[in-house]
Amino acid sequence: MSILREEEKARWKEIKDKPFKYKFDYFMDYYKWHVIGAIVAILVIVAVIRTIVSYRDYALCVIMVNTEAITTDELAIDWASDLEELLNVDTGKEQVYIDSSIMIGNGTNPNIEYAAMQKLTAYLTSATIDVFIADSYVFEQYCQNRNLYDLRDIFTEEELESMSDIIYYTDAATYSDYDDVTNLDVAADQAKYVIDHHDPASMKDPVPMGLFVTDTSRLGSTEAYSTLENFEDYQGYPSEAIIGITRNTTHFDSAVAAMKYFLQ
Repeated sequence: MSILREEEKARWKEIKDKPFKYKFDYFMDYYKWHVIGAIVAILVIVAVIRTIVSYRDYALCVIMVNTEAITTDELAIDWASDLEELLNVDTGKEQVYIDSSIMIGNGTNPNIEYAAMQKLTAYLTSATIDVFIADSYVFEQYCQNRNLYDLRDIFTEEELESMSDIIYYTDAATYSDYDDVTNLDVAADQAKYVIDHHDPASMKDPVPMGLFVTDTSRLGSTEAYSTLENFEDYQGYPSEAIIGITRNTTHFDSAVAAMKYFLQ
């Protein structure tokens, strides 16, 4: 088993400089059934544990990528409590879960990124994530992989108009580019795709996929994403925090309420 694990890590080091989509597809191709098998095994274990200890399902799952972990871990307790009250969660049976431990890209240690990709793949495959918050680099990859909701399927035209200054757009015209071997995650190739994700007029086929976290919002006013000022620019612009909802959320209404909560 240790030999196989070392081989996996060696393979990951080989692809660490590949495009994010290549890494994502690698995990889905090579680990999908392993992940599903692990999930089934976990469910069996959980079923046994439930007979021994009190277990609470997720009323909502929020994943926060590339945060300032120490600050966010402390704040997450209060956020979860607030959301449980807001969503009228029966805390004897359910809980709001917030994971801010995932680090990807921007010089992240390969072993840490490897583990993070495994965790995210498991979360996505099991339809666990409801609300997804990340920096520009990571958020755009999940837009390109069609993992997130089109905001037009969530909000009315009037609501979108009222939020026009904080909408994050992705260009659907570049979807096929992300399927190519060109590495859009490195500066040299990014130069071909300088995109202002605030400005739909700069795109051929703009799709509203998320909302920027402003400095005056509940989330933005904390130090949760203060480290982004040290991140490299992405597609020609400084990295920002964006919030979206996953396509396979199982708590749609609660996810929308949580999005509004973080942006108040």
